[in-house]
Amino acid sequence: MDGDQPGLMMFIAEASNAWARHWRSLPRDGVVPLRSVFDPLNVPALIPHMMICDLSEPDVVRIRLMGTGMVSSFGFDPTGRDYLDLVAPERRAAALEGFTVPAGHPCGMRVLGENRFENGKVMAVETVAFPFRRDDGAGMHLVFVGSNIDTTLGPWPDLGRTTTFHVFERQFIDIGAGIPDAGS
Repeated sequence: MDGDQPGLMMFIAEASNAWARHWRSLPRDGVVPLRSVFDPLNVPALIPHMMICDLSEPDVVRIRLMGTGMVSSFGFDPTGRDYLDLVAPERRAAALEGFTVPAGHPCGMRVLGENRFENGKVMAVETVAFPFRRDDGAGMHLVFVGSNIDTTLGPWPDLGRTTTFHVFERQFIDIGAGIPDAGS
């Protein structure tokens, strides 16, 4: 990470770089832009693998938008549902922390992991998220953009339905407020 300019990090996927550039270009009063300044239609190539989550309810990660590529991989459209309902019970606390830490600090986040599919195939992914303040001040939104980084599979192959997502590495991105301590 470049310490001179918050938010600069080397990403693997071009979509991650495009998302970071776009987020940094948005107007803001302070560190985090308002959700109203972001129109997903301004980054149309990213929408199929975009997820917008609302963190205004305690212990709930409400999915406000899920792109068609992600919906296809899930096998259904979870828009409006609590993301945590899609997570195995033993992983929910860790999953919730993966949302509340970057929303509460605030900071961006990069996740490296893999999607595992019903047919046994595996796809390496990079997901990058940045925070937005709700316009009503009632909480934060996180906007995620996922990318297939498995070059042997092509850009976004149709591998069927995702059964699990495994996180291998999570890095926080300094957006001007530093990054959380390792214990956060």
